[in-house]
Amino acid sequence: MPQPDISILSDEFLVEVRALPQKDLAVEMLRRLINDEIRSSRRRNLIQARSFSSMLQDAIQRYNQQNISASAIIEELIELAKEMREAQQRGEQLGLSDDELAFHDALETNDSA
Repeated sequence: MPQPDISILSDEFLVEVRALPQKDLAVEMLRRLINDEIRSSRRRNLIQARSFSSMLQDAIQRYNQQNISASAIIEELIELAKEMREAQQRGEQLGLSDDELAFHDALETNDSA
């Protein structure tokens, strides 16, 4: 199965989102895009998907409770998108296939394994 294209979360796109005047719309758009990427990565690497899902939920929860501003959550979501992109490239850098990387992550997070 080919790897999903996350070019929609490219640096150029993220700069455009950061500049949107409707901050609430930008937050929702980023949340949906990141959530879609997490769902698609769940099939390949459950551990990594759970981690990113938790980070996304925490950030959105703080935003909904008005603990952080719209601009701050946008920056946080942009950083999360960049981390997701780097995580996908990590397997390539280590010379591991998607399955091998998922196995490595599972062993790394579960001491009893």
